[in-house]
Amino acid sequence: MAFKQVMEMRKIGNQTEAYKMALNDYQQTPEDIWAKRAMSWCLFDALKANASCAQKDVFVSKLMEVKELEIPGDETMFWNNVVWPINAFVRDCSGKGQWDDLTTLFAAIKDFPFVKPCKEYSVLLNAFLTGKEEWNGIVAFCDWWGFDNFREEDYECEVLPNGKKMPVSLVESAYLAYAKGLINNRDKDAIVAFIPKLQELAEQNPKMQYPNYYVGKLLLATGSDKQEAVKSLLPFVRKKQSDFWVWQLLAEALEDDEQKYMACLLRAVNCHVQEQFLVRVYLILASALRQRGYYADARFYLDKYCQIKAETQTNVSREANSMLNEAWYAEAAGQKPSFELDYMSITNELLFADTPETDAVASFVNKDKKVVTIVYGKGKEGFFKYDRFIKKLNAGDGMKIRIQEVSADGFMKVFSARVSDALVDSDYCKLVNGSVSSNMSMTAFFLQAEKESFYIPSNIAGRMQLIIGEPVSAIVLYSYNKRREEWGWSCVKVWR
Repeated sequence: MAFKQVMEMRKIGNQTEAYKMALNDYQQTPEDIWAKRAMSWCLFDALKANASCAQKDVFVSKLMEVKELEIPGDETMFWNNVVWPINAFVRDCSGKGQWDDLTTLFAAIKDFPFVKPCKEYSVLLNAFLTGKEEWNGIVAFCDWWGFDNFREEDYECEVLPNGKKMPVSLVESAYLAYAKGLINNRDKDAIVAFIPKLQELAEQNPKMQYPNYYVGKLLLATGSDKQEAVKSLLPFVRKKQSDFWVWQLLAEALEDDEQKYMACLLRAVNCHVQEQFLVRVYLILASALRQRGYYADARFYLDKYCQIKAETQTNVSREANSMLNEAWYAEAAGQKPSFELDYMSITNELLFADTPETDAVASFVNKDKKVVTIVYGKGKEGFFKYDRFIKKLNAGDGMKIRIQEVSADGFMKVFSARVSDALVDSDYCKLVNGSVSSNMSMTAFFLQAEKESFYIPSNIAGRMQLIIGEPVSAIVLYSYNKRREEWGWSCVKVWR
């Protein structure tokens, strides 16, 4: 039995002689476990030395030799160690786009009795996931690997040696790769079977961002319940609402609701992103506007699509070519786009319908900084940037807002905000009719209404050139006077 001599030769780097001695010993006593062990470790050395796609033939042939040895599964040290050259081989193939080599490798190792669950088995999955975007065998591999073999550690995001934390855990990455693979394979039965598993992952791991998003994509891929798809997508869209592609997907789910569909497409193209990424959305929007008879608007977005195609030197689609040759396109030349839709209000209503709106009134608007100070209750005041929600805003405008939180200094995080025509009639705001009055020195003006008197700010009085005694109406607000450091009633909007 040459086991000790083989190990000694391996230690001094004489792998060739070690392999020859191990092979000779194995051929004489093929059932002896020590002969198999010696042979297996020599093959491990060969795998390490040839772990690249350039040495694919040698690497795979050595794996075949490992298979023929029929090494028992309880040889855990060997099976855990052999994962590492396989990991190196897979990553080299993925880096060079050699996807057929991954298929060959998978076929070679699928009968190996790897130890599971364990760190090395997770390393094996992580290696093959490097090919998830291009390799068409990822679904079959994940089925073989088995999602019941995850460790607790696999649910946590890996922290790299440089301290950077990976954005998703191994578990989330595997589930998402599997979902993408099912969509690409268009396997509706498999998609239907996988949806409950992905929903369960989302429910049990609320910190994971993407499972609900892919539940929505899978539901859309089945062509069935779009309402369920929307329900699943919304929590994700709330988190990623500045990304155009989530609105593009949500539009797809809402295609049967014309107003919401168009609102989502408009929100997508108004996200802050390089225009080249919006090329597909421009085409979808152009087609939608054409179908609805808004030809000038359709031409506007179709021209943006064509401009990007020209800049990136890529061909326009058949659909775009067809629209370019239709009569409406030429007729719309020089016409001004006319399609209008308050897409922000519609999409915000979609996102935050489960958060009740609060009535508020704008007490001061800084139009340069796009900051509004509002009163939203008796003794409740705050401020926020409004330009993300509202284009035009004036002091005294009624509003409907959804409040996320208010800081100690009054800065508000707001889910949604919109101007409301309905006057807020409450304990902090009211409509008052009366006449203009002033103090003896004519330095301060007031709205006199029966026995009550309300201060009219000097900027309003000066701008309107108010005359003593003339009848006016005003929105009167119970707001905070910073100069006096007290709450009181004053006019925020006055009209004759």
